[in-house]
Amino acid sequence: MAVDWIRPLTCTLTLKSGERLATLLDAADLLSSRFQGVIRHDPLEHAITLLLRAAETGTRADREGATD
Repeated sequence: MAVDWIRPLTCTLTLKSGERLATLLDAADLLSSRFQGVIRHDPLEHAITLLLRAAETGTRADREGATD
């Protein structure tokens, strides 16, 4: 199955900074830029797992999990 990072989140998220996250790629880019120096952090690894699963399957349930 192809990984598609352009899949939409189930809703657009607006951060306090005003930045808007509309796709899985937006969320993945945010995590990679904000947490680039983190070696191991279980909640971060969980979020990455959810994003990857949603990019792989594209199901609404998986995209909803990644959005939440």
